[in-house]
Amino acid sequence: MEMRKGGASVPPYPFNHSGPCIVAGNAWCLPDDLDKALSLYPKAPIMAVNGAAKEVNAFALYSKHPERLISHRWLYHQRRKFGEATVHGGKPVISCPHVEYWWPDAYGGGGSAWDARKVAHFMGFDLVILCGCPLVPGPYVGGHNLGGFMARRDVVDGFREAIEADAGWHDGAISMSGWTKEILG
Repeated sequence: MEMRKGGASVPPYPFNHSGPCIVAGNAWCLPDDLDKALSLYPKAPIMAVNGAAKEVNAFALYSKHPERLISHRWLYHQRRKFGEATVHGGKPVISCPHVEYWWPDAYGGGGSAWDARKVAHFMGFDLVILCGCPLVPGPYVGGHNLGGFMARRDVVDGFREAIEADAGWHDGAISMSGWTKEILG
């Protein structure tokens, strides 16, 4: 069943991209995954998800919880280390004036990286490469939050179930490591 509905952002996103895009998640494997992906797709632009904004030079940032881009200082670190990036969110939130584009049709289960995969498609990218998105319990990149949210088996299992059920979005995405590589290739 095809699940790729809608796709318009609010306000309308002014670009139509093509080619591959890397979605950089926040897992410990991000550096290795990026090395592998960039060896295959050296010119692929990067969309950073959540804390990955502190680690990689991205053209765009995405979070399912865009208020954390400010409260966790992810947007600050991106701009200080790498420069400007457009800021994207899922469901519109009035208290987030830093978000430039909202993508309500991308918002769903599977975590922020899975939403970002959908946003990349809606932006026009043909292939989305997940890096640092293994959906295996573990720490965040840099060893942060060793016992945190993504170290919990129940959280990871819930995201996996949502991605498995979202089969209409599997085509056009690959992953560099972990469970997402097993399911997406």
